[in-house]
Amino acid sequence: MPVAYIDLPPGLAVDVKQRLVKEVAESIHEAYLIPDTRVFLREWQPEQTSVDGELARPMRPICNFLVPPGLPVEGRRQLVRRVSAAIAEACNLLPEDVPLTSGKKVSTRWVLAFFSEYPLEQAALDDLMALENPMVLESIEAAMQMQQPRARQA
Repeated sequence: MPVAYIDLPPGLAVDVKQRLVKEVAESIHEAYLIPDTRVFLREWQPEQTSVDGELARPMRPICNFLVPPGLPVEGRRQLVRRVSAAIAEACNLLPEDVPLTSGKKVSTRWVLAFFSEYPLEQAALDDLMALENPMVLESIEAAMQMQQPRARQA
């Protein structure tokens, strides 16, 4: 049920894409424990993208997670850390230091991630609403139980 859409520059080799979708799917599954994790790659030609209003600048990847609600912040943090690293590796993104107005510098590889959470009454698999689907409910329960010990340790 969880889905990730990853917007990427074109031209990644098939083996790189295979490693990327495997790592992203495993990361999402470990966070949510819900079967049927789907990952979609969308490639964008340079003339179809811009950064800061400048057409055809080097593509900065974006990952959109469409997931059920309830994953604690630390679980999201771990998911984003793994997925961002996998995307950066696949796209050969090097860290870039960005100067802040305070004089500090922040290092980034420009992998942007968004979470769109869908309540279980707004999702379905076949003819069964997610809020009635034991596959979803039991998985969410198990994922939340796994997150609780981590939250206590932090």
